[in-house]
Amino acid sequence: MAKQVTLLKTKSFQPPKPLRRKVNLRTPLGKINKFWVVVEHDEDPKSVLLNKLGALPEGIVQASRILVAIYQPPMVEKIGSVLLTQHMSEEDRDEYVWQGKVGLIVAMGSQAYVDDDSVKFHGVENRVGDWVWFMPSNGQGCEVNEVPCRVFESERFINGKIPNPDYVW
Repeated sequence: MAKQVTLLKTKSFQPPKPLRRKVNLRTPLGKINKFWVVVEHDEDPKSVLLNKLGALPEGIVQASRILVAIYQPPMVEKIGSVLLTQHMSEEDRDEYVWQGKVGLIVAMGSQAYVDDDSVKFHGVENRVGDWVWFMPSNGQGCEVNEVPCRVFESERFINGKIPNPDYVW
């Protein structure tokens, strides 16, 4: 006897609590202090990435490849009501480029998420403009219009779609 499953779909995802991320700051002696901070954006991160990229040429990725712009979270200048005297370094910012696990799909080849004889997606489809998460080593790093990106060989390297770029850390 088959079990019945009911899926509850909502229009937009609302996390149960504010999204926070871990921030590591070094003391003058080199010790690393870890803090959890609520993520606040001055501008919509999707708009920021798309504006930096500008218009992309047709066919920038082909076949089933997917081009993902790497999300870089806003820099933290205060924790609670305490202003930080030591801001994050360029090295810390670069770490998001190399180890970032979240990005925005900005282009897809014409065969991405297309069923064929050997691969069936069963309705799963990510589109341009979706936030996704992935393992950084699965994508080829590149820069497109000075925006750090990764090119994924196929859809199987995308772990999933997420509602907010700060949801996965």
